Amino acid sequence: MITLIALLAAVVFAAQGIPFDPMQGIVQVDITIDGHAKGRFGIDTGADHLYVDRGWAAEHSLSVSGGQPMRSVQGIEGHSEARTMSIRSLEIGHERLYNVDAVAIDLGALIKDKRAAAPDGLIGYSILRRFYITIDYPKHSMLLEQAEPDFLKGKLPPSVPFKQENHLIMVDVTFNDSIIVPMALDYCATHVFLSPELAAQLKVNTADPKATVRKVSLGGVITSENVYVSSSDLGSLKSRLRGVQIEGLIGASFLYRHKITIDYRRNQIYLRN
Repeated sequence: MITLIALLAAVVFAAQGIPFDPMQGIVQVDITIDGHAKGRFGIDTGADHLYVDRGWAAEHSLSVSGGQPMRSVQGIEGHSEARTMSIRSLEIGHERLYNVDAVAIDLGALIKDKRAAAPDGLIGYSILRRFYITIDYPKHSMLLEQAEPDFLKGKLPPSVPFKQENHLIMVDVTFNDSIIVPMALDYCATHVFLSPELAAQLKVNTADPKATVRKVSLGGVITSENVYVSSSDLGSLKSRLRGVQIEGLIGASFLYRHKITIDYRRNQIYLRN
């Protein structure tokens, strides 16, 4: 009986998900690497790999010196030299992965805004593709599931299809019920970021830090009103995507009102209650 009660308690706890603090505008969760190195990593659908900050790795005696040098990693706001590294184990909530490849970089070099501390690393597509990822922004909770979630075995909730372009989740986004453009859904973007061309088309004053767009929608299924937006030059991102059309990033200023699940297997984003 005691064993059964303990098992039921563990199941209930797992279903509650992994808490995250939304104050910095991105989804960051606590992780453990190699059984001892504890840090806070961003859940980053805009990243292709698992990235570890070099300084944090050194502080926690994680070796990167033997890794192979890679091509410089380019973010929207900066770039960093990169080196491969091997991780024996990665723990995220109740999930544990073994023998994981990672990339060591200087995360601070990729971020111009220094008002908030950079995360200790980024968990990108190479890890996230293994899971069904539910982000419940109103409850500040994330759930990772390797097995198919129960909600997919019955009547499916409303959903929005996406295209996989390299590692990016590309969705058609409608602004003000009239302008439809392709954008990438990015859990590590604090705002909805618009290309300068799209900002001009929407007549957004990019100099105003409180600039908003009246209505933003994904497929008429996931909709937010009065969404804060910023503008960013996407030239480096567009050049890396080799001709893929992209006019911005869908970030927390849109997502924070919703609970959604990303299904990489079916290329669907589900709106959850």
